[in-house]
Amino acid sequence: MLKKLSKVFFTGFFILLPIIITIWVLGILFTFVDGILGSYIKDWTGHSIPGIGIAIILVTSFLLGLISNYLLGKEFIHFSEEILNKLPIVNTIYASAKKVNEVLFLQKQRGNGKRVCIVEYPRKGIWSIGFATGPGPTELKKKKKKNFTNVFIPNTPAPATGFTIVVPTREVFYLNMTVEEALQLIVSGGAISK
Repeated sequence: MLKKLSKVFFTGFFILLPIIITIWVLGILFTFVDGILGSYIKDWTGHSIPGIGIAIILVTSFLLGLISNYLLGKEFIHFSEEILNKLPIVNTIYASAKKVNEVLFLQKQRGNGKRVCIVEYPRKGIWSIGFATGPGPTELKKKKKKNFTNVFIPNTPAPATGFTIVVPTREVFYLNMTVEEALQLIVSGGAISK
């Protein structure tokens, strides 16, 4: 009887666990994204409106997507990017954020399937999933007389954050895995794998 109750409990627990984790991650994302603009709205109106930051970001994203489909919109976006690229400090942050966005989310549009990789990190015998973001520093290549690859190692469960390592190119192994599959693997802590 106790064994049967235990089995029923753990079955329910393992059904409930992914739901709890999903709600937890969405709560963190909601708080973060809403906090970006929500605090400005609170300062402006004098009271907090939960979800307004997310609503503004969603509407703005939709409008930018709509505008970018037209020639005038493309020119405006190109002009805006040129301005951002000329501002000190801002240009470094913007260029880095744009590169991470391209590597993680725009892979399909470019048709480049060789991004998901695995490297021996943080030590020999331990492997980490990452995204090859491009060739390593030229100065390092000249000094070491070999090619290097920059690899972005995302954090679990928030793969938009992570760190970059520089690995000898011959030690980067590309996986037959889409970015979406790799992100599922990372976000799930390895529970979902191809």
